[in-house]
Amino acid sequence: MRDPIHCWLVQGDGRNILVDSGMTDIPMVTKRLRVNGVGGGHPALISALEAQGLEPGDISHVVLTHLHFDHADNLDLFPDACVVVQRAELMAAIDPVPSQRIYYWQSTINNLIARKRPSQLLLVDGDHDLFPGIRLLSVPSHTEGMQVVIVSTDKGRAALVSDLGDHYRYWFPADARATQHPQRSLTGAFLTGNIRSESERDWQRAMARVIAHSDIVVPAHDFRIPVSIPDEWFACPESTDGDLAHVPPPGGFH
Repeated sequence: MRDPIHCWLVQGDGRNILVDSGMTDIPMVTKRLRVNGVGGGHPALISALEAQGLEPGDISHVVLTHLHFDHADNLDLFPDACVVVQRAELMAAIDPVPSQRIYYWQSTINNLIARKRPSQLLLVDGDHDLFPGIRLLSVPSHTEGMQVVIVSTDKGRAALVSDLGDHYRYWFPADARATQHPQRSLTGAFLTGNIRSESERDWQRAMARVIAHSDIVVPAHDFRIPVSIPDEWFACPESTDGDLAHVPPPGGFH
């Protein structure tokens, strides 16, 4: 299986806000986890910001959905930005459930603890209105301190759901547009992930809560997500075309 790693740039009211900061460079990932890939690290993130006419210093806030290695690295690029994370997630990173120890890296924890509070680190407890039009929903599920970022746009509320259903198939498991293997038994429900700190019932409630507070969901690791919102706006892809998760990359899996 292969997944893209997405970070989101949210702009409004003169602010540039990054949702998740991505993962380190592939050589380090390969060394630690024996996972291959391309990109990652400072060069990829700097290049993506440059494409939007920005430098790392232009980012005022970095909102971390959770602290797994593929979502919360590269924080050293943003020493003066305010990192926003659930207090429960920082505690989970320090003392994770055993099955998630491999996903929390000490470098991220060290960066957060060394930051000045509250100017460089904002720890929130539960739901939080960060700015007008940007709401954080606390949804323990994938991790104990998981949060989803709800962004109000001209077309509606977009939920950057991260790994609370990181592909469209988790949100639309009975829809043939979202998955090549639709499951009728999951009509009206969701497909929950295998990496979790909470129960399946907790996860189902969390996903239902996000649906109730948003108009569309944007998964973290689906190849088909819209690149620009609200210019591109859809609740579900038109088909499974472009869903490359199980398609070997050029040269095959390693």
